[in-house]
Amino acid sequence: MILFFKKRYPTSVLVTGFDIIFFWVARMMMLGLYFTGDVPFKEVYMHTLVRDSKGQKMSKSKGNVIDPLYLIDQYGADAVRYTLASMAAPGRDIKLGEDHVSGSRNFTTKI
Repeated sequence: MILFFKKRYPTSVLVTGFDIIFFWVARMMMLGLYFTGDVPFKEVYMHTLVRDSKGQKMSKSKGNVIDPLYLIDQYGADAVRYTLASMAAPGRDIKLGEDHVSGSRNFTTKI
């Protein structure tokens, strides 16, 4: 266990959404410094959040989550990839809905 910890701590990058910076990232930093004397990661990469078509944060407890495997089965993997890639801009949340994926499928089949 100690060998595993020494091999993997600290890491170089933490990938996270901006919504949990205070709740988890700050705590990981403080506890890592307190218990080990070393920071747990050197850089934090913050990505966009995927929201539902109404702009609410997707949550299993709210029941507004879209299963990506369902989208792939209905519209194809290329349409889902293109939708996410085209909507992902720095500082902008993705409002994902079936209508966006459907439009991307129509576009990708023309290419």
